[in-house]
Amino acid sequence: MMQRLGLTARLLALGLLPSLAALLLLGALLQASMRESLHGGLAQRLGDSADRIQAHLSLGADGQWRYGDTTPSGAFNQIFSGAYWVLQAPGQTLYSRSLWDASLQPQAPAGRSGLLRNRDPRGRALLGLERRIEQDDQQATLRVYVLAEETDQALARIQRILFMGLGALFIGAALTTALQVRWGLRPLARLQQRLAGMHDAAPTGHASTADNNPAALGSGYGPDLDPLAHEIDALLERNARMLARGRAHAADLSHALKTPLARLSAQASQTPQVPSPLVLAQVHSMNGLIERHLSRTSSSGDAHAAGANRQAVPVHEVLQQLVQLMQHIRPEKSLHWQLDADRSAQALHWRGDRADLEEMLGNLLDNASKWASRRVHIQLQAAAPANAPAPPRLPLCITIADDGPGIAAEHLQHAGQRGQRFDQSTPGSGLGLSIVADIAHSWGGQLQLSPSPALGGLQAQLWLPA
Repeated sequence: MMQRLGLTARLLALGLLPSLAALLLLGALLQASMRESLHGGLAQRLGDSADRIQAHLSLGADGQWRYGDTTPSGAFNQIFSGAYWVLQAPGQTLYSRSLWDASLQPQAPAGRSGLLRNRDPRGRALLGLERRIEQDDQQATLRVYVLAEETDQALARIQRILFMGLGALFIGAALTTALQVRWGLRPLARLQQRLAGMHDAAPTGHASTADNNPAALGSGYGPDLDPLAHEIDALLERNARMLARGRAHAADLSHALKTPLARLSAQASQTPQVPSPLVLAQVHSMNGLIERHLSRTSSSGDAHAAGANRQAVPVHEVLQQLVQLMQHIRPEKSLHWQLDADRSAQALHWRGDRADLEEMLGNLLDNASKWASRRVHIQLQAAAPANAPAPPRLPLCITIADDGPGIAAEHLQHAGQRGQRFDQSTPGSGLGLSIVADIAHSWGGQLQLSPSPALGGLQAQLWLPA
């Protein structure tokens, strides 16, 4: 049942139901206490009347009880006055003159007060007290009654005042609880309105305050809801990054598939029949590319997710193979490829995924061969950047420089962004350098671009953990 109610209704119910139960319990206790108090006072008055009646009772020589009060003005002497007494003894029953010729049937005590309930000859409710008396070894039972109307009316009046007070108290508690719930849920209502307003806001991928970022909840909802808003912002930021990463990997995949498709297209344009080994090799290459990009898209895109694919990759061997491949791809340019690595560098192994390393180096070498005029210089070394302190494990640095036109200084900071192309005369999609930067970042590395001091073209330094 509670699951079908809203949060406001639940809070009101949880706040009011215990209050209502407590008020009902308090009302019942107060009512019982008032009843006992009224009945106790009545019992005391009846006891005083019983004392006066007992004072006029005497036991005759024949063993019979006699009542010697001859005062005609007493309530017990006025017919059907509502005040009665009855004395019962073995073989004898005495009545007050107020009963005239009628009688009262004995009743058992009712309630905690011990008072007797009965009705007089006119059908009016009576309350009475029973007392046992003894004289000269003779025992008798005296019952004294008065009308219950006065006591019942007083009790009804007290109950009415009591329940009116408790009702007013409950209404006040209900209003107070409603105001508390309304005021307490106001930050949650603002959070809901902010979430509803975010449907029309484009995700920025960066959580910030609601004042300067329409796609973020920000803060200002109170100490209880601010952590929730921050968690929602973090979730939105993560989803935005995953969406951007998915789009980026889709673009990367399309970029990576262009090379095997171009090879198949070039072979098909030269011969009417493409050799099946070439087709199978390119299909296998495309399948590998698709599997790698799907795996990278489903992962979180950081070094922790990539750590499952770590292996010792001989960097110098990969560079040699890629340089030989580049020499066959653009034989018309007759480029001079220079690969420098001392003996210690030749023995370096990078702990990562070989396919990722081949993709990073392949994009950098392809970019260098595209823009170089005559020379491409590759240097493999284990050294920290000149402007940074050496880490505990020296990073692996691969420098690829060419003697091409390079990139203007004002464009270098944007060169690694997706789709950035500064020369439309050369075919390309502007994704190569961004792919390298993304993969390097996922492994905890980085890509630095700068003018080549030796060759004058572009110098790309790929830093990777050793």
